[in-house]
Parts: sequence; C-alpha cells; structure tokens
Amino acid sequence: MVIIHLVFALLLGMTVGSFLNVVAWRVPRDESIIRPGSRCTSCGKAIRWYDNIPVLSWFILRGRCRYCGASFSIRYAMVELLTGLLFAGVFLEFGFTWLFFRNAMFISLLICVVLTDIDHWIILDSVSLGGIAVGLAFSFVPGGVGLLPSLVTAAAAFSLFFLIRIVSKLILKRRPGYTIAPEGYEDETDEFQGGMGWGDIKLAGMIGAFLGPSSTAIALFIAFLAGSLAGIAAMISGRNKRVPIPFGPFLALGAAVAVFAGQAIWQFYLIIGLNL
Repeated sequence: MVIIHLVFALLLGMTVGSFLNVVAWRVPRDESIIRPGSRCTSCGKAIRWYDNIPVLSWFILRGRCRYCGASFSIRYAMVELLTGLLFAGVFLEFGFTWLFFRNAMFISLLICVVLTDIDHWIILDSVSLGGIAVGLAFSFVPGGVGLLPSLVTAAAAFSLFFLIRIVSKLILKRRPGYTIAPEGYEDETDEFQGGMGWGDIKLAGMIGAFLGPSSTAIALFIAFLAGSLAGIAAMISGRNKRVPIPFGPFLALGAAVAVFAGQAIWQFYLIIGLNL
C-alpha cells in the first residue's frame, strides 16, 4: 500500500505541476486558466488529452507540437516531474495526513512563485495573499502550528521584509538611479528602486502563515544565505551588480527546505547553542 500511495502522490504532483505551468503562463497575461483548453501557443491548435499527459507526452512528442512542429520548452516537463517528486517526498515524510495536504499545497504555491518571478518579476497576489489565508486555515488541522503562532509569524515575517524595504529605499535614495531595471522592464524602473519588492514582502507573510516561528526562521536564513551566495557568484561571473536578482526563488528554496528539514535543523541549532 505504501508503494501504491507513493505512486499516487507522484502522479498527483505531476498533474498539479501541469496545472501550475498553465497558471504561470496565463495569469500574468490576464488570461483565463479554464478556457480555452490547452493549446499550442504557436498554431493555436487544441492539444488532445493523449498529448497532454504530464512528463510522458513531452518525450513522446520530442518536445514539439504534433501539428505545426513548434518546440515546447523542456521546462514544462521538468516542472511536472519536480512537482511530482516533491509530492512524493511530502508523502514519505508525512504520510497521507493533514500535513501532507498542507505541505503539498504549500509546495505548489512555491513552485508557482518561482515560475512567475523568474519569467515576469512578479509574485501573484492570488498566490501570496491567498496563500496567507490558506496557511492560516491549515493552522487548525492536527499537527498544524496553531492559529496564534501562524498569525504572529506571518505578521512578523511581513513586517521584517517591509522594514528591509524601507531601509533599502532610504539607502538607495542617496544613490538615485543606482539600480538598473532588468532588460525588457525599463519602463518600470521605479519598481526596482525599493530594494525589496512588495511580492517578496507578501510571500514572507505566506511562509510565516504556513510554517510557524522556528521553521520560518530556518526558511528565511536559507533564503538570505542562498541569495547572497548567488549574488556573489553572479558578480564573480561579471554580471552587473546594479541589476537586481529576483528573490522569490530563494525564499521558495528556503521554505521548501524548511518543510522537510526545518524542525530537524532548528533542534540541531538549539543543541549546538546549549553546548556552547
């Protein structure tokens, strides 16, 4: 039965991953995620159900449209596979309990964050603000963090990132024009002068709502560490340090690690702290 449940979690995750691809493509373009059905973005032909099987169809079609031969990015299949593997991992860690559904939902929202922030430099309010509401709702379930810790941690994480934005804006005001908008976003230069985007602030609140105090602390620490290392690596490679890097993916990485190992890392930190 464990193997059957594991396969079910994997298939469920891949199906959800396929849906996340649709959301990440359509919602930033103000398109419906319901109608029309899946279509080739090149020729507009509807994609048949047998050509829309997560992961498998991409390889059967060799990443091309059956009708016009236009190529589909392998990223679609990779997102589906990654979501499936993460769902399987959540099942192995928590079983089919309320915590499985909470963390599977959380992982799904984080993947959507990564996709939209990388492609469009946005984190959808429906994901972050909606995620805060969902995280608070899941605080009531058996094994949940509890409403008060969830609410307080969400507010604290939101406030911390809001404070970072204020301080960053004050610093950047002394160096007007220092931050350069990414290519293709030159008309939105003002949006990149805050040091910390509103999407990241609301995302921090969502992470706090889902994870509670200790795991959120771990998630944010990993996010800042990974972001710093990526920034250093980018500068070493010659990337212009005045062009910002989307922080949403690093927050998502930290939160995902915290889902699987947050409590273990926190306990290890406490043990080390007590022995020093």
